[in-house]
Amino acid sequence: MVCVALIAALAAGLGYLGWLIQSPNQALTEFPNRLIELRDLEAKWDTEILSLQLGIAPNYDQVTRAGHDLKAKLDEMETIAGSNQSLAPLQPAIQSYRQALEQKAKLAEQIKASYAMLRNAATILPSSISDSLRFPESLQPMPGLNERPSDLMTENISAMMSFTISPSPILQNAVQDRIARIRSLGAQMSPGLANVLSRFRSQIEVVTRERLQGNKLMLALTAIQTGAAADKIQSDLTSLEQSEVESKRSLRDVGLVLGALLVISIVALVSLLSRRFAELYKDNRVLKQVNENVEEQLMQSSKLSALGQMVAGITHEINTPLAYVKAVFELIKERMTPVYQNSVAADQDEEAEEARREELQILLDDGLHGLEEISTLIRTMKNFSRIDKGQIESFSIEEGIESALLIARPQLKYVADVKCEFDSVPEIMGSASQLRQVLLNLIVNAGQAMKVMDRRGVLTMRTRLTSSDTVQIDVCDNGPGIPEDIVGKVFDPFFTTKPVGEGTGMGLSICYRIIENHGGTIAVSSKPGKGTIFTITLPRKGERGPTGDDVPRPNDGIPAVAA
Repeated sequence: MVCVALIAALAAGLGYLGWLIQSPNQALTEFPNRLIELRDLEAKWDTEILSLQLGIAPNYDQVTRAGHDLKAKLDEMETIAGSNQSLAPLQPAIQSYRQALEQKAKLAEQIKASYAMLRNAATILPSSISDSLRFPESLQPMPGLNERPSDLMTENISAMMSFTISPSPILQNAVQDRIARIRSLGAQMSPGLANVLSRFRSQIEVVTRERLQGNKLMLALTAIQTGAAADKIQSDLTSLEQSEVESKRSLRDVGLVLGALLVISIVALVSLLSRRFAELYKDNRVLKQVNENVEEQLMQSSKLSALGQMVAGITHEINTPLAYVKAVFELIKERMTPVYQNSVAADQDEEAEEARREELQILLDDGLHGLEEISTLIRTMKNFSRIDKGQIESFSIEEGIESALLIARPQLKYVADVKCEFDSVPEIMGSASQLRQVLLNLIVNAGQAMKVMDRRGVLTMRTRLTSSDTVQIDVCDNGPGIPEDIVGKVFDPFFTTKPVGEGTGMGLSICYRIIENHGGTIAVSSKPGKGTIFTITLPRKGERGPTGDDVPRPNDGIPAVAA
């Protein structure tokens, strides 16, 4: 039991380790793909922000949408990392990456606001130029300057565009110089044109200022190390993957150890079972021998029990011919004495002597007949009570029936008439003593059943050949029969309907086993009030029985319960 429990535990542990090794960490497998998607979204976001600086973005929707997608993807990854214990070490790097993205998002919002102001100011400049053209003086050279206000506005527009494209200090100074020149013209212009130039100058200053502010914000945005934070997540993820590989390698090593222990345990269990089976085989042989001995004792006890029930009748059967023989020989003695006394007489009557001789011959024949009956009865009882090992020999069923009827005659002659209907069946191979025991047991049981009736019964012994190469024996009586509720139990060990002390309940059980060991069958058919028929079928001589042997094996033992 300890070995079995250990093997079960090792097998369960090995199976669990195999499951751990084979089952992949889904979160650890999917997380790198999510990180790649996140970095792609960040690159797209950076591109949209850069398009603001270059002035090629028609609006800010793409920048906003890219930022929202990036934030949603980061929230999703953070949720995955928080719900999976194996990804818990990534939380600090993810938080650092989130902080960097939040700073970047704030700067992006400021950049959007700055460039929104720049775009608004730039869109007003054309209207300022068109307003200035309504004044003729804008197209005339200014006194002392030898240049027109419209040309000066055009130069401001060109300088501003150059500065917007490349906000260098030189271009910034050029823009500032032209703004100063426009400011100086204000005192020489009409109030209407001066107001237009003032608005123009203010928009140029807004564009210049916001372009500088946007450039500073863009530099600050690019200085945020989101890439380093993402690389830290990638590095930690690589470490986790390596740790997962090392863990599975360790689990594999533990699995190998458990497998080796499992093999050792199985070998130990097999060795232990082999020793146990060897001991059980040895004990089984001893028990089989004991069982055979008990079987022989039970069969002999059954024989002696049957003989004991017939002692009184057999004694009467022996005394009757013995008394007859005694009387015959006493008469012989009486007849012979005068003969010898008068043998010397010369005048002996020869005719009388011849009569005495014939009478003497008859008496001697009668005496020898009585002695032969006694000898036959004693020989039959001797054969029946003989202890043997169930030796296989040729056996005549009809002679066995006649010998059994001879032994049971004292119990039958007062209760039933015997009818024999023999079909001249051939001899069979079997144990003669065991088969005689079966026949005698069935005959005695039939006699005891008919003894309780108020009429004389009939016992019919019938033999016949069947079409299935078997010999059939019927033991029929017209007694009271067997009740239907117990007819199926008559072959059970220790089952009996006789009073206590008059039956052991083993007779029919032993008969069943003897017939079964001979490769045959025994069955009972009974109708209450009409009688009972026991039918025995045995294989013919030389036929192969159910066991496949050429001859039956009658001494294979009796049921353990019989012992």
